[in-house]
Amino acid sequence: MCPHGPPGAWLMAAQIAMMPIRRCSTPAEANAALAALGAEEALFVFFGSNQPETGASWCPDCVTADPVLRAAISRVRPDLDLFECPVGDRVAWKGVADHPYRTHPLFRVVRIPTLIRVRSGSEIGRLVEADCALPAAVAAFLAP
Repeated sequence: MCPHGPPGAWLMAAQIAMMPIRRCSTPAEANAALAALGAEEALFVFFGSNQPETGASWCPDCVTADPVLRAAISRVRPDLDLFECPVGDRVAWKGVADHPYRTHPLFRVVRIPTLIRVRSGSEIGRLVEADCALPAAVAAFLAP
């Protein structure tokens, strides 16, 4: 499984304790996490990597969606593991048709941010780009 990585800086300590977050720094780690899930349900969020200069993602849609996604997940489904999967810097992602997350048989990430809900190794739902920043859409997506 992915090693425990640092959760988003905006998470409060109470939320961190409730919501298992794992950082998958590489596509290989994300694939291993997916394989290890078995029949469990989990969430995978794909986003632009943080820029060292600012600490924020290079992707403006990801910056907007990040607090909405994390707040909704911690409130609606704190029982689910959340796997954070950075796609890399802008050059590694934009226009790279053979990026491992784009070509992965399950993930098939085309745009970021993307939130994928998985159960038993199969996708059961997906939110993409602007939908990830809509609190009502995210809450409905996460509803048990």
